[in-house]
Amino acid sequence: MSTVKRELTKVVEELSEDESGLLLKFAEWLKDQEEEFTDKDLAILHRGEQQIRKGEIVWWRDVKRTQV
Repeated sequence: MSTVKRELTKVVEELSEDESGLLLKFAEWLKDQEEEFTDKDLAILHRGEQQIRKGEIVWWRDVKRTQV
């Protein structure tokens, strides 16, 4: 197993059930992508990573007004 996968496993083990579910949905979506990410896509992902590190995020469940 690669170093990255070992680190990912450690992180997953520390997540709550809700967080694990979100990560699973994203991982399944990522796996199913047929096209490679463009430079623009990667820039958007990196910006999101920076926002998460800075705590500049709001959970969807905290802003939605009705049950979806």
